Amino acid sequence: MRLASVVLAAVVAAGGCAGAADPARLPRAEGLPSLKLADWPGLDEADWARPARIDERACRAAKAGRDARIVVPVWWGKATRPPEGTVYVLKVTYNDTAAQPVVLSSHAGVAGYWGASEVHRFGGLGDGKWKTADVPISWDLLIRKNAPGDVTEFFIRADKDLPVESIVVTPTGEGAAEKYFRETREWVARVQADKRKAADLGAGQEPVLPDASKGKPLVPFARTYMATLMPNAAPQQGEAGAGLELRLARNEYETAAFGVYANGTDLKEVDFTVGELTGPAGKLTCEIDCRSAEYAAVVKSSRAREKSYLMFPQRMWPAYPVDIPAGRSHWFWVTVKTLGEASKPGKYEGNVRVACQTASGEASCAFPIRVEVVPVTLLTMQQAGLDHGSCLGGLCTLQELRTLFEFNHTGMHIWFGGAQSQMTVRKGKLAQDWYYLDDWMQYAVDKLGMTHIFWFLGGDPLGFPDTLNLERDLYRAQPGDRNALRREFLDKTNAKPAMVIPELRQLYPEWVRQMAEHAQNGPWPKKIILHPFDEPNKWAGRGKWDNPFHTVIGAGSWIKPHFRDNCQLIRKGSAGFDNVLIGADVYSPSAGLVFLGDIDVFCTNAIHADQEMGNKVRAAGKQFWQYGGCDDHASADDVRLRFGFYFGAYDSRGSLTWAYNTLPRFDTTGGQGWGFGWYTPFGTVQTPFMIGLREAYDDRRWAETYKKLAGKAAAEKLLAEIGRQAIAQRSDRAAPKDFAERLARLQNMDRWRNQIIDAILKNQRTADLRR
Repeated sequence: MRLASVVLAAVVAAGGCAGAADPARLPRAEGLPSLKLADWPGLDEADWARPARIDERACRAAKAGRDARIVVPVWWGKATRPPEGTVYVLKVTYNDTAAQPVVLSSHAGVAGYWGASEVHRFGGLGDGKWKTADVPISWDLLIRKNAPGDVTEFFIRADKDLPVESIVVTPTGEGAAEKYFRETREWVARVQADKRKAADLGAGQEPVLPDASKGKPLVPFARTYMATLMPNAAPQQGEAGAGLELRLARNEYETAAFGVYANGTDLKEVDFTVGELTGPAGKLTCEIDCRSAEYAAVVKSSRAREKSYLMFPQRMWPAYPVDIPAGRSHWFWVTVKTLGEASKPGKYEGNVRVACQTASGEASCAFPIRVEVVPVTLLTMQQAGLDHGSCLGGLCTLQELRTLFEFNHTGMHIWFGGAQSQMTVRKGKLAQDWYYLDDWMQYAVDKLGMTHIFWFLGGDPLGFPDTLNLERDLYRAQPGDRNALRREFLDKTNAKPAMVIPELRQLYPEWVRQMAEHAQNGPWPKKIILHPFDEPNKWAGRGKWDNPFHTVIGAGSWIKPHFRDNCQLIRKGSAGFDNVLIGADVYSPSAGLVFLGDIDVFCTNAIHADQEMGNKVRAAGKQFWQYGGCDDHASADDVRLRFGFYFGAYDSRGSLTWAYNTLPRFDTTGGQGWGFGWYTPFGTVQTPFMIGLREAYDDRRWAETYKKLAGKAAAEKLLAEIGRQAIAQRSDRAAPKDFAERLARLQNMDRWRNQIIDAILKNQRTADLRR
């Protein structure tokens, strides 16, 4: 599996940074680069101390608090990136003076405003010892810089001046992925140590064990992935000794989960394996992915005087050994992926073997896993007429993008405040550099089949007009100081907020025209949905954010005419092009529906406030979409119900997730963010929300497949009843009276899907009899 999550790094002005090294002075890359920092050319003295000798080692110190840049000639030939799948290891020799983990970042062509993307953290023990850190860096975390085009960049950031002797680029070796994963979990645990001591471990459960398990130290128990397994969980009635059950089509992922309970004694190095799956049809041809949870501290509440924390299974890593204290539990996943025609329908069975060390020696046990592959090939998202994308801070890495598309994404939703062309305006003429966006779009379209992008040209009106990202950044693309130009733009728009200011009235549609033409002729998806700015329904109220940079007026009645003015300028710029639509993201039915005459795609999270909203939108000839959000520790159950059966009940054909990667890097306790995945050089770290979202759209694919096979009219009765039940369950805010009732609610989703599967199979049998 693959992974990704972009960290928004320091904003860099379009067109590059001041003080860039002269590429003519850089050594030519003969093979893999080896950098001796003491005599490496082009290091900026604002970032780097003068060369020195420490312990007889020649070095230079990265200055504290700086993103100390190192410009390196590309070594992979003429391509934009190294070959797909390539991973190198940067061997960084340094003196560990830092009190916090040191951050190494790279120029990857995906971070906000094309800044630096974090690769790895190391050191931070402050022991003054010379060390060599292994920093894996993958093909999608490296890119040839567009200007000049024969270099790339690394950055080192430390909280103390950090002497660095050398950086040597080497091929990756065996065990590099496991080492990277382990070191990442270790630094997160170290920086969270105090927070974890007092963190909530979840509601305690008394173990309910059958006689066969009562005397055993190691007790596995089956529990749906939709019920997040907390450290204080314990087996409940019928879970210990039960097997894992999966039912899936011939082209589907399906996840089963189980816990391991430490029954009266500490368990060390708990790990598991899954054996072959066999049945009457022979051995099942499939892929099996095994994952172990990383319990990390997340913010439980920040409303009190002091933050409180929760130990949550925030990330699911490729399976690794874990320790489980006595009386606690740990979470594990098994995901089966069928491979189309190669995966023969039938029933298969195998064993999951769990092993560990206890004070008395090794302990192990096995329990069954049963898989049914039904003789159905699901419609793809595109075949089903469904679209889904997640919002991005900057862009996401290409490995990450592949994971999301394997998990039912069809497009991505980018924000101009970070993901934009590099623009210059000279004498009223707009010029744009699409280098980084072209690289990303081409991969998404050619390799993954991306169908659309939803491009937010502005953000929340509470920050208006500083959140009018396209307008603001067009204005400061003129010659001059960018901060002074930003203030000019804010003053002018604050003074006359109802319309785009005169200086931009030609540039705005010209940007749209150039983008539409470039997208039509280039490697871009053929549907570009431009959103002038987020949540225009806020015209109906007042409110604003504090902006330390400059005064803003925030939301008010001017938001409505300004949004409509934006729409008119987009129509003007896109005239003659059929690849541009206008979208709106709204959460208030009454204040949002007023824009139906201005837009093409209406996206809402407020269907509960007006059950007929979808019908009203479709009656106006517009596309009806829905959206929902997450935080840094969202579970799988709510997202599966919401984006799956609940959204399906209103027949929304597209949807949006806020957001995929606007999180701090791994340790999320220091700041607010939204996201459900993390990138690494070796693939994507999964999360409960990610799997719930994938399963939500598998539910939708099952429903659309049923419609196609049985006919829409024949399928309508069952699907309408499931939709009615889904709406009722989503609307029921009463807390379940106990765990058994909660589990029954979660299992409704599996029951509904199985009803659809059974109806498809019955329809197939009926068709066979007729033939």
